[in-house]
Amino acid sequence: MPVDPLWERTLQEYPALSNLGLHFTYTPKEKAGYLEWWPSGEPGTTKNPRPSTIPLQGMGVEVYAPSTRPIDIAGDVVSHHLVNTDPRFKDIYTQFEQSLQPWQRDILKKQYQYAVKNEEETRPYEQWYGASGLPGYFRGYPFQQWDDPSYYTYDQRRLLDTIIPLLQQSVRTPHAGH
Repeated sequence: MPVDPLWERTLQEYPALSNLGLHFTYTPKEKAGYLEWWPSGEPGTTKNPRPSTIPLQGMGVEVYAPSTRPIDIAGDVVSHHLVNTDPRFKDIYTQFEQSLQPWQRDILKKQYQYAVKNEEETRPYEQWYGASGLPGYFRGYPFQQWDDPSYYTYDQRRLLDTIIPLLQQSVRTPHAGH
């Protein structure tokens, strides 16, 4: 099966993603955003079902928009997967969340209100925060998804600046006996 050129570029730019066993599929859809992260076991909904090319017990990325960039894919993988499975990213994520200022928490609440009013969001705030709000805020600056760095403190930007170099490192293979 041929490798999608976008997925190939993503793995070239971010080699740390190459050994995660991720699936990739491109499903052009209008007004669907750029992409969707599919964790293991998530079937999707009637309106947005899991693509058949990403096995239910696998994980992967479904890209909708042709303008999606490798950095967008990397951002979703980091903010939805590696922050839960890789201690380095989990630590950065935890430090970032603990550093959120009251004014930043207000931004998240406004984003949630907007999603409820305009994007058919039905989850309670805490569920949205954990699944969408915080991951989106976390990846906004380092993955160039938010244009305005003033949404982040200086110390947060310094912390988040450590993410991309980690992704650009070659894949580490475990040594025998470890």
